[in-house]
Amino acid sequence: MSDSSVRLFCLPFEGVSAGVYLPWCEALGPSVVVTPVELPGRGRHPRTRLHSRMEPLLADVMPYVARMCDRPFALYGHGFGALVAYEIAARLEWEHDAVAERLYVSGAGLPHRPAPDRAVGGLPDTEMLRRLGEHGRIPPGARDPRRAARVLTALRADRTVLETYRRDPRHVVHCPVTVMTGRDDRSVTAADLAGWRRCTRRPLRTETFPGGHYFPLTAGWELLDTFGRDLIRPQAARRAMAASAAAY
Repeated sequence: MSDSSVRLFCLPFEGVSAGVYLPWCEALGPSVVVTPVELPGRGRHPRTRLHSRMEPLLADVMPYVARMCDRPFALYGHGFGALVAYEIAARLEWEHDAVAERLYVSGAGLPHRPAPDRAVGGLPDTEMLRRLGEHGRIPPGARDPRRAARVLTALRADRTVLETYRRDPRHVVHCPVTVMTGRDDRSVTAADLAGWRRCTRRPLRTETFPGGHYFPLTAGWELLDTFGRDLIRPQAARRAMAASAAAY
């Protein structure tokens, strides 16, 4: 593996396993090491406890992420995963003095507690899905009889994390942030996206991709191109500059 590679931690959206990112692992080659971060209660950890609050969830995943920060790194998260990625980035800074190359927050506005009329985690399954469907946010598998029970259990836990979470305004990261959105995503407004400006002291950039809320599943190549442009080319430029300086 290249010593100059960048590790890209990928946090899943609500209700699903981080295995959704496995197709990306080979796509960027050795320069970007795609590292899906599995959350408790799903995927490779089906018997661990699902969490309905942010702090115990982070307590479970932070040791793994911190241990894997063996090279420059970036973080990507979609939906619920964007909020988790942001909190991980903040904790890596103030607990481990480790600053990400870039934070990608996808399909999510500024982390905040939603209005009561948008809280769905405590509703019966049918009503929860109906309300989420109004905003195009029913995750893959939620209506598949073979997978629905598992997906809905994780979805309810993740929605409860979202709906009980309060952002600490002191958690302002020192890395550039890229906000990613689907052109047809009805669940996130331009004002929601602009709110991320309050979460970083570095530049904020917005990228729009074809598709609705689950655009990472349909516009994956476009996202991968963005990661490559941001994470591979700067590394190559730094290596070239270092080689040039060494020649003198």
